[in-house]
Amino acid sequence: MTTRVRAISLLVVLLGSVTTAVAGTPLEISVEPVTLLDAGKIAGCGLKATARADDATTIGEVIAFRSGDVTVFSVRARAVDGAGNAMRPSHIRLTTASHDTRTLFPAPRPHSDGQIETRAHLAGFTGSSFAQELMVMGGRFEVRREDQSTLTFDLPLPMPHTVRQAYLNCAGDLFRPEDE
Repeated sequence: MTTRVRAISLLVVLLGSVTTAVAGTPLEISVEPVTLLDAGKIAGCGLKATARADDATTIGEVIAFRSGDVTVFSVRARAVDGAGNAMRPSHIRLTTASHDTRTLFPAPRPHSDGQIETRAHLAGFTGSSFAQELMVMGGRFEVRREDQSTLTFDLPLPMPHTVRQAYLNCAGDLFRPEDE
């Protein structure tokens, strides 16, 4: 066998190994709208993405809240009950086409219920472009677990019509003047 044929054969074997190692467990991703109420009034709008794998189910959420006249975004994750402590999230990151919670948001903080969350006020055009990119171009969640594995999953692009429609209706009500 010539050196060139041996090199190509080795490359094919290595590429096959890398593909198998990177492929991992297939995920089933579902996305649904979220509307939070407080005393019958809209308190938050967003989406919930559920990533199901053989080993565990993880939920990632993006919620917009009203704080006075500004919008505060929350990005959070949690393992579904029964997943065990090893699958509990220890870090969350969300990226869109031009936004990254790693740079726009403070470091995520754990809650006593096992949820991890980061919140930030996104001033000016940043908040609206963050939401628009998420709804139109999708995004990517990266959830690091207590066992140090990282679950990465892409959100659909664009979001399903029902998610976009619910978010827009909810966000309109979220900032409607209080006396209406």
